[in-house]
Amino acid sequence: MYTYSYSSADAAAAGGIIAAVMAVFGVVLLISLAIAVVTIIGMWKTLEKGNKPGWGALIPFYNMYLICDMVGVNPWWILIVVLSPILAVVPVIGSLAQMAVSIYFTILVNVSLAKAFNKDTGFAIGLIFLAPIFYLILGFGKDNKYVGKNPMKDLLFDNINKESK
Repeated sequence: MYTYSYSSADAAAAGGIIAAVMAVFGVVLLISLAIAVVTIIGMWKTLEKGNKPGWGALIPFYNMYLICDMVGVNPWWILIVVLSPILAVVPVIGSLAQMAVSIYFTILVNVSLAKAFNKDTGFAIGLIFLAPIFYLILGFGKDNKYVGKNPMKDLLFDNINKESK
């Protein structure tokens, strides 16, 4: 028969571990909140430069719709990306397809956004990997003028539009 005994030192050690985990969680939460606020501020100003309502940056999905509309990307992509987790029911291939759809949409929107502000591919890469900083640059930069819709060639919807004509 096994006997277990717990001392107050064991309880204190467990309490210390839990406190440390909660402290790390709190720090991560604060950093995430700060990044979200910076992204919203930058997106707000960027949308305003593109003649869209800045407050739209506060509403998930609607903010992506506004950006798609501003840069000329077909907004149906938002629905495709949102519904792409359904593909995950197909083993391996479904998850890869879901990931490919998300990556393609991210590249499509960010390259189109960079082109709408007359920026190059390097700026689009910055938007992809450091969105909060590059949204601030677009929104608050004096030399960043919105030049209009100039979307990247869309592999899916360009072909559908050609076939329907």
